Amino acid sequence: MLVKKNLYKDISEPRYGVFKTSDYNLNLEERRSKYKEYEFILCEKCSNAIYKWDCYCHIKFGSNFGILDCNLSLEKRRAKYMNFNGILFEKCNQEINNHYYYCMSCHYKETDIITKGHMGSNFGILDCNLILEERRAKYEKYSLIFCGKCNNEIFKWNYYCTSCYNKEINVIKKGHMRFGPNFEIFKKSDYCNLNLEERRAKYMNYDGILCEICYNQISKWNYHCIHCYNEETDTIKKGHIKFGTNFKIFNCNLNLEERKSKYEKYDGILCEKCNNEIDKQYYNYDRRVKYKNFDYILCEKCDRKYHYNYCYECFDKEMRELSSKLQDYENFYFKVYKKETKELRELKELQSILIDYKNVYFNLNSNLGIFKQIRQRFEITKYHYIGKNKIFINNMRYNGVHNCERELRSYCCDCYDNEIDIIEKKRMKFGKCKECLKIHEDLDGCLSCNPKHFQRDFDKWTSRNEIIDKLIQGNQNISRKYGLLEWISYDKFTNINYIAKGGFAKVYSAIWIDGPIKKWSQLSNNWKRNGSTTIALKVLNNSENISEDFLNELKFFNKVSGYLCIIKCFGITQDPITNNYALVLQYMENGDLRKYLERTANKITWDQRLNKIYDICLALNNIHIHGLIHKDLHPGNIFIDPTFAYIGDFGLCMPANEILSNSIKKNVYGIIPYMAPEILRGKPHTLASDVYSLGVIINEIITVIPPFNNQPHDHFLALDICRGLRPNIREETPTSLKELIIKCWDANPVNRPASKEILYILSNKLSEYRNMPLKLSYNLNESNELQPYPLATYMSRPLNFQNLLKSINCTNQQEFISSRYTKKIRTGQVNTLNSDECSDCIIMDIN
Repeated sequence: MLVKKNLYKDISEPRYGVFKTSDYNLNLEERRSKYKEYEFILCEKCSNAIYKWDCYCHIKFGSNFGILDCNLSLEKRRAKYMNFNGILFEKCNQEINNHYYYCMSCHYKETDIITKGHMGSNFGILDCNLILEERRAKYEKYSLIFCGKCNNEIFKWNYYCTSCYNKEINVIKKGHMRFGPNFEIFKKSDYCNLNLEERRAKYMNYDGILCEICYNQISKWNYHCIHCYNEETDTIKKGHIKFGTNFKIFNCNLNLEERKSKYEKYDGILCEKCNNEIDKQYYNYDRRVKYKNFDYILCEKCDRKYHYNYCYECFDKEMRELSSKLQDYENFYFKVYKKETKELRELKELQSILIDYKNVYFNLNSNLGIFKQIRQRFEITKYHYIGKNKIFINNMRYNGVHNCERELRSYCCDCYDNEIDIIEKKRMKFGKCKECLKIHEDLDGCLSCNPKHFQRDFDKWTSRNEIIDKLIQGNQNISRKYGLLEWISYDKFTNINYIAKGGFAKVYSAIWIDGPIKKWSQLSNNWKRNGSTTIALKVLNNSENISEDFLNELKFFNKVSGYLCIIKCFGITQDPITNNYALVLQYMENGDLRKYLERTANKITWDQRLNKIYDICLALNNIHIHGLIHKDLHPGNIFIDPTFAYIGDFGLCMPANEILSNSIKKNVYGIIPYMAPEILRGKPHTLASDVYSLGVIINEIITVIPPFNNQPHDHFLALDICRGLRPNIREETPTSLKELIIKCWDANPVNRPASKEILYILSNKLSEYRNMPLKLSYNLNESNELQPYPLATYMSRPLNFQNLLKSINCTNQQEFISSRYTKKIRTGQVNTLNSDECSDCIIMDIN
């Protein structure tokens, strides 16, 4: 044993103890008890002095380590131990990972749920009696959630114990575990008794639905059990599962008009041959409808065979291969069986035949009888060679060839490819209008004849407002591909549910029974529609006496409706109870950009952020190309669907019954952090002011944190923005993107790039940005960074600031001094300024 006597030469024997390696098996209390009589303790292994309070050799961490205190909350543990080199748990002496701040080993071994949770301190035990919304509200702030039954940890995105759920066999208990009391069992009888609308009405308000038959969850989008549907082989039962009472079996003997009159009103149609659902899209293209039930079509010019539903080359190839297999099989059959008696031949003959046909039939097992093997394998071979291939061919004919890369075209490919006249190629591809005899430009049909079709119905509807009637009729009198407006009767909407409230409107989701217009059908002489469609209803407050100025703004919105990454406006409707008018808009299931960023702060990837930035820039460029200014661009007016980001609500952020021209003279509308300094000073909106807002939004998508969410949105913030204050930019942001953001929010509107230039830069740099090894770590779940200051307002409102200074740039954002602070200096609330603060930015008089 080594003892450093030169360091401790004044220590007598009774006054010091040697801390043995085996003492590490003792917990902290036992160690302290053992060595409490000693004044000093030396480590047996390295002879270093050990602090009596720690009872642990510092050779691993030095003096900078801590003993975990389980009585502290998770947040307090982080604050106390984050700067230590190491943390030890007194119960097991194990080192603790400073990412978790509790001992993983003891946590997994512990069986008592209270003790287990106490190790993590900030924990909760799941209460299955709560509905999903109440569970989220109760457990959102907890670091850990445990199951009271099995002690397993529960993932926060589930809010139920998957282990117990998978083991449970009682469907009532399963539903209660997963959804709380607000769930329902989808009755087997409901498949036969309820149609789709009745199912929605019955089950739409439940958090979850479980199938009574197989216990699987039923999607509220489908309202039928997909598992049971796929397993069912009976056509009638299959139809009942998916469509309830409102379905029919398809009859191929009917002509087109008879089919349309018979099947149009049904939710679903099933093929009587193969049980597959018949897609109503075949009614959307007249040629496909006309020739759908023919095995093949002969081209009038070249006699070539083709079909609209499947690739004839693939079909023909499969048929040839199947015929060859069937011929081999037939030859083999007549070889091994005697024609007269239909009995198997003698053993020696069979052995000789099997040698010749071993590539056709099977490898014999020498341990089994040859006769038994042939009889057993015959049925198997029959199924594989005939049954499966026939099923495959039928599926190909009725459902198309999924692995075929050939384009399935509704015209003869050879004649089309050989044709050199462009007009004739268009005629072959898109057809000709029967009314005006013009050749169609695309599959949307004859746009020039559409106004006539609308005019026939002008006397069949009215909005009871002359201005709205003129607006819609004027829209429909113009041949247009995008931005078509309709007057939509309110009774065409079902399942109307409140979503959110904006500055001057309330937003609801709804099902539009017919859906928007797709094209004019020359066969049915009527409009083809997309069918049941989820839409958003933006009900405008106090809009019974809607102003003409407001409708002029709707005209501007309509100019770009339907262009890429801009929300579509389908038309206008009126609530018969309140008489408020509502815009019928494209529905975005992920909500607006602000909610999307809050919800996905730690999940959204760098690539996804870039996609959202590009979509918004593309949309703004489309707006500017049409000579329009958005005027109120912020994340609340940008909407997200599973694929793209969309801009909406521009030009409409004001009371619907207020005259636009007077409104601009009185007030400025908007959200301060997204408003350009010149707009805060009362100057008119320009394209450049939209670009300023875009720069702030791009930066917010990267940082996730809303701009200036740590202070009130008041006169002082407006003053600071004019003095050059801008949101913080993350260091990880690519240099060129950082420079682009700074240019966008330049104090001088002339220096800001045009939306076209921004889109050009992003298009060239996008692949470069994607390939950057950029890892953005946020860890915002436990922080309050996303929680805004109580007086920070992220809703558009009227603003009226007086005497704001001319806007300037501040080159050093880190040294910017707030106007709020300079006022305190001027009024004597603060004595001095620090010498390193930016004195050039100080305003001595803000009145």
